[in-house]
Amino acid sequence: MKNYWLGLIFLVSCSALEGEQKTNVNEIIKTQEIRQLNEAEVIIAAEQFGVRLYGSLDSLLHIKSDCQSILAREELIVDSLCTVISGQIKLGFSEGDFVSRQEKDLYAAYQYNNENGVSSQPAIQRMDDKYALYTVPYDVADRFYADCVPNSAAVGMWSLVIPIKSVINSLD
Repeated sequence: MKNYWLGLIFLVSCSALEGEQKTNVNEIIKTQEIRQLNEAEVIIAAEQFGVRLYGSLDSLLHIKSDCQSILAREELIVDSLCTVISGQIKLGFSEGDFVSRQEKDLYAAYQYNNENGVSSQPAIQRMDDKYALYTVPYDVADRFYADCVPNSAAVGMWSLVIPIKSVINSLD
């Protein structure tokens, strides 16, 4: 009889915990709402992510120093940001500095705009299912890189290859 009561108490306590655990799981599910984003929302979020990332990069790089210090600091900062976002960031001053066709095409467009006196703006586009490309034209006349830029370069371009996964994870 003693074992009967112990077994009954054990079953009742287990079922009481189960209800509490279910409540906790339901609360977690409610707070971790699954969002479905359409293509436009993903591109808008990627652009906002790119703007924030480029802003951080630009503010971290702009220190007054000599060309070698700037390039060393750039490499260190770019490498650390690439690791954080699991993406790729580079500054190029010729079409050969870029790997993808999209990067090369955008660089050519920025060059064309520069040659024809047209103002260039940052651009965002989807590369494939996993990455977005955010580019920012760089005016080589900017005194920040004045001593580092090749004489043949008329325009530069920041290329930020951003994983869509990093973009989605950054959403509130």
